[in-house]
Amino acid sequence: MRRVIVVGGGPSGLVLGRELLTRGAGAVDVTVYEAQVHPGGKAWTEREGGYLIERGPEGFLDSAPATLALARDVGLGDRLLPSSDRASRRYLFSRGALRPVPTNPAAFLVSGLLTLGGRLAVLGEPFRARNRGADETVAAFARRRLGHEAATTLVGAMVRGVYAGDAEELSMPAAFPRLAALEREHGSLVKALMALRWSKLGEGGEGSGRRGGPAGPSGRLTSFESGMTELGEALAAALAGHFVLGRPAVAVSRVGAGWRVEFADGRSEFCDAVAVATEPWRASRLVTRVGGGLAAVLAEIPAAPVAVVALGFGSYDIRQPLDGFGFLVPPNEPLRMLGCLWSSATFAHRAPAGHVLLRVMLGGPRDAAVLDLPDDRLVRLVLGELDRTMGLRGSPNMIRIIRWPTGIPQYTLGHGERLERIARELERLPGLYLLGNGYRGIALNDCVVSAQATADAILSACASRPAREGAHST
Repeated sequence: MRRVIVVGGGPSGLVLGRELLTRGAGAVDVTVYEAQVHPGGKAWTEREGGYLIERGPEGFLDSAPATLALARDVGLGDRLLPSSDRASRRYLFSRGALRPVPTNPAAFLVSGLLTLGGRLAVLGEPFRARNRGADETVAAFARRRLGHEAATTLVGAMVRGVYAGDAEELSMPAAFPRLAALEREHGSLVKALMALRWSKLGEGGEGSGRRGGPAGPSGRLTSFESGMTELGEALAAALAGHFVLGRPAVAVSRVGAGWRVEFADGRSEFCDAVAVATEPWRASRLVTRVGGGLAAVLAEIPAAPVAVVALGFGSYDIRQPLDGFGFLVPPNEPLRMLGCLWSSATFAHRAPAGHVLLRVMLGGPRDAAVLDLPDDRLVRLVLGELDRTMGLRGSPNMIRIIRWPTGIPQYTLGHGERLERIARELERLPGLYLLGNGYRGIALNDCVVSAQATADAILSACASRPAREGAHST
């Protein structure tokens, strides 16, 4: 039997551990180690005064079969909670006001989201030249296809909402691979959208009114009755006896044909394979002893700092009707917040009766300093901007501040080339695996797919190589 250690008990590490435990029974002995005192990493929910507050993601899209199947397999099928129908409505704070994001071409033409010149520039998208394969920033892609105004207002806000990032820095093919692929295949995003819609109609319709667009897959945002924490807890329960909390790893090193993992408490464990399911910057520190350039290239993948300010209000304390998912703020607007999620409008039971829950996001690579503000100043800043954007009649009855100095990995220009360098480094280090949201997708669905693919690779290697003698702990 081969011994496998997984470092990191976030979604990626937990899914990998469960896959190895269930599919590798009799062939693999696996243990997952997590530094924190709870499973799930950033996908964790807190309760305070009757409010359910997500520390990380609000949920996942239910169009990903792997994640839905996983939830059902760990006993959460009847706990799945789809978002409200009104969550499909999104807003942008543009030109001094909240404006709905158009959901069809006719609505876009009469929308005040862009000036007339900006709308006309977007209409010219089908006639623009396609990229010939070079890496480019998201901002450069958007300016080339949609014009300067739409690039800043629409795409700049989208990048902030997804990555808390800067469109001028992120790589288009790495951060939004489907969009880049559709341009290559169809030469135009508009033409791609038309082709996709005709294809769906030919298949008998688009189903449930939950169609996607060129930017991403279709699906309804989905969580669990008690929040995203349920998934981590269910996976941890499935790993009973093979999951250890509060045990941070500090180093991974090569020992003969196997591996040694050292922990902060001074203990070490030897294994045949080790999978590092942490952020790239943390993985970089763990693998400094393996030599070559692996640690250096991992350190080149940055993370955006994010502050989350969760606020509970009475329903009548907000002037703006909470009839959507929330709003984003484009980078050219004079506000420091990245956006505001209307959590209690998106999912049921996120606030006590007669109350609402808002989650305001701040930070990103352009405003890392906001995380250093004292709590009172940060709250005053947020309340002032909420009053400007939504109108406040009263004060919050609940405040919770969450700071993520390394919040969301950033797929900056050259990310694809970095992944190729990482792959070359791993070729000379059999038995070492890297996974998580720092490489090929930051969403929970991406993490599930990555973990399952890593399990395939480990099980294949186990079948082809004999176990190392004498795996033990010290």
